[in-house]
Amino acid sequence: MKSLLFRPLLLCTGALQLFAFSLANVVTEPTAQALFKIARSKDANEIFYAARVTNKHQLDVSNPVDVYWIKHTDGNMQVPLTWIQRKYAYGLQFLTVEESEAVFQFVSYNKRNFTLKKDQTGEFSVFTYSQGKEVKVERIFIQIDGGTFWLPKISGVELHGKDSNTGTKILEIINP
Repeated sequence: MKSLLFRPLLLCTGALQLFAFSLANVVTEPTAQALFKIARSKDANEIFYAARVTNKHQLDVSNPVDVYWIKHTDGNMQVPLTWIQRKYAYGLQFLTVEESEAVFQFVSYNKRNFTLKKDQTGEFSVFTYSQGKEVKVERIFIQIDGGTFWLPKISGVELHGKDSNTGTKILEIINP
């Protein structure tokens, strides 16, 4: 009689395990692939941008880029951007999004387009044009010299990258 009581429990457990296994094979969470970072003169904290890539090595068209802080001043915690930061400062405005490529601008600077696409090694990277050349973006540095929360005084922005054809390092100073 004891075995009859446990049999339904075993069948349910087995069915749940089978169901969980089949879901694991069908539904996969996109993985993040590092693209570039933004550092600021204000503090040591950095904003990171990472491509969201599916198991088929395509962009997640519903959300192609994760943007988050690494708070070096607070134990290297990873923290999402606030709504205000996403909408007015460090967020991205996508102009086009496909599985193989996305074109975007920063919400705070719409004078330049950036393209997220695969580089020569097959990894997703961000490219823009600087000094008449296509440049793979590595990092951006923002010099903040006072101002207010809503209107910071930005005296310059450094765009660090590499010429996508020659690999030569490029530094562009942008005066907003």
